Amino acid sequence: MLYKSLISLYGSSLAGKSAPADDLVWHFTPSEDLRLFREYALDALQQAKVYLLDHMAAAYADTLHDAVAKQASETGLPAMAILGEVKLPADVVWVEFDDRELGVARFERASPVTRHDDKPIGTGLRGYLIDDRNKGHLRITMFHRRENSRVVDPICALLVKRTPTGELNYDNVEVELSRSMVDFRVRSGDTKEMINGRRTVHQVETGYDLFIPYALFAMLVSPDLGGIIPTENETFTAKDAKTARKFGKSWILGAQKSHLTIRIGPQAAAHMQERQARLEFEREVQDGRSGPVRHWVSEHERRYRSGKVVLVKGHHRGQLPAPNLPTRVMGPKPDATIFELDAVDPSNPD
Repeated sequence: MLYKSLISLYGSSLAGKSAPADDLVWHFTPSEDLRLFREYALDALQQAKVYLLDHMAAAYADTLHDAVAKQASETGLPAMAILGEVKLPADVVWVEFDDRELGVARFERASPVTRHDDKPIGTGLRGYLIDDRNKGHLRITMFHRRENSRVVDPICALLVKRTPTGELNYDNVEVELSRSMVDFRVRSGDTKEMINGRRTVHQVETGYDLFIPYALFAMLVSPDLGGIIPTENETFTAKDAKTARKFGKSWILGAQKSHLTIRIGPQAAAHMQERQARLEFEREVQDGRSGPVRHWVSEHERRYRSGKVVLVKGHHRGQLPAPNLPTRVMGPKPDATIFELDAVDPSNPD
């Protein structure tokens, strides 16, 4: 779990016990800003209610994003506005999923976000630390540990400002740049343009996949849990706690002892299978469809940019349809998942 890695890394660094090979940022560019951020992050992680989505649960939540994104493009409303007001299950929440597996699932189901990709995009583990303890804003920090790489502090966080009445305004979001990470990137040889590019990518990825934890929160308060099954699991075992006490690792003893693993149930599995069946159906139809069905084209003029005008006589166009090939095919309609949200605080799923 990325959650456990961050607890161990940040606790070790603040206690002066981290190794340079495991914590390059802390040893290469130590600063007061970095210390303050890690103190904040460690405290928030220790207090957070922790959710771990398996790869199927993350893909299931993401299919809701596809449906809402289509509706958002048609109405001009933000996706978060369509999802509705969703209350957090705790003041501080951690939601983690496998970004590599999510990228594969998106590519295989031809998600709109992959329309320009020739292979799955996604790597490593991704975690959202969502902190609602400040009255003026909601702080969203996305951590991403890519495969075969160290944990690196995020280059920025998002601050969603509140209206005078206390509601979150997703049209008023401040990007808080990490000065310590900018210093680290400068000393690593990055140019100003490269640093700005990293910030932009991190900001876009944070904002886009923020829908996944919010879809989870919506499902947790829906009458039927939206087809998901939360199961409590040990985060730090009794052996971990014993080792922590022996070596004075108080940061582990202060962390949450358990987390909720989110898996999909029969309802969600049926939804995913139906989507996959429809996708395969559409692919088969597309691959097997011949050219235009033979039809009559009336006489008309064809005008060219050069000014030339050509009279095209009436003619037949296209091919006669094969006897066993339908000219119009209608597949099963995708059953969009809809969650009924209660206007009350979510119940404790533990």
